[in-house]
Amino acid sequence: MPAKIKWGVIGCGGIAARRTIPEFKKMVSNAELVSVMDISAERARAVAQQFGIPHWCTTEKELLRQSVDAVYIATPPNMHCRQVIQAAKAGKHILCEKPVAVSIREIDRMEAACQAAQVKFMLGFCMHHNVYNKKARDLVQSGALGQMVMGRAELTCWYPPIPGAWRQDLAVSHGGALIDMGTHCLDILEWIMDTRIVEVTGFQDQRTHKYPTPIEDTSTILVRFGNGAHGIIDNYFNIPDAAAQNSLELYGTKGTLIGQGTIGQDPTGKMFSILQAEETGYDANQVRNVEAQRQEYRLEGIGLYGQMIDIFSRCIMDNTAPSITLADGRHSVAVVLAIYEAIRKRKVVKVRE
Repeated sequence: MPAKIKWGVIGCGGIAARRTIPEFKKMVSNAELVSVMDISAERARAVAQQFGIPHWCTTEKELLRQSVDAVYIATPPNMHCRQVIQAAKAGKHILCEKPVAVSIREIDRMEAACQAAQVKFMLGFCMHHNVYNKKARDLVQSGALGQMVMGRAELTCWYPPIPGAWRQDLAVSHGGALIDMGTHCLDILEWIMDTRIVEVTGFQDQRTHKYPTPIEDTSTILVRFGNGAHGIIDNYFNIPDAAAQNSLELYGTKGTLIGQGTIGQDPTGKMFSILQAEETGYDANQVRNVEAQRQEYRLEGIGLYGQMIDIFSRCIMDNTAPSITLADGRHSVAVVLAIYEAIRKRKVVKVRE
């Protein structure tokens, strides 16, 4: 294996151009970006020129002919299946953005292609790499919060109608705030608590924005985890960015852990815990000394997307398995499909994979 993994990028839209490629160029030392592809020649050329990338093109076929070891797929979800299969058949390892696909059948095809070609696949759940989310997972797994009772993850933004925006076209996005942002929230709660979601229900509406297709701008979801804990996932396209807390809340029998700004694309945030090893029980005269029990965590984070490239490059170099796989993607899609079914039927639905 070469000293550096050579990468190509399929899709030069917002997430690639504003997050992944800049962090790749700034912080990744074990890989180099040699080609970018976008169906817009203007966009592909501009990204290549901006970041000093030697080759650009407008088709997957041309990019896959280049001397690349791995590809990063950052296109709309309805294109992932075809592009993953193309990359696998070309012998390229694959890092793919979420949601990985729009149906379980698509994932079956992607999985078969990757297995046949013996290429590695990693799913881009970037929030695993936020230093505060890692701290939350460590605390929960250590038993510091006791038995988990409830977890909540919130990710919101202001996303008004934009002409040509693929996220607002149901045929392309296959959903709104839930499938776009909620997939991150569902995944991060499962990862931190190390348990799968088994039942779902909730409410969704298009309340504020008049999109051209019926996608939700308001999504409030209730879930039950396999360990018995409950969860709330709230995602909204109609809360101003400045007002969004993008928060993580974890409650257990020994305390709570609260993160603010840890659910999102930035590596920053803040977090505190309030832990109590023993509870004396209800007492009407009990004085709560919360501040004495409060512990602040001040941690230094680095770019989430650059970390994804670095981690997957090391997996390829060392021939090790990625930590976030197609199996995780399959479960994530199954949960989202169950939620949309629950919304349509106005009932509780079990997750089926």
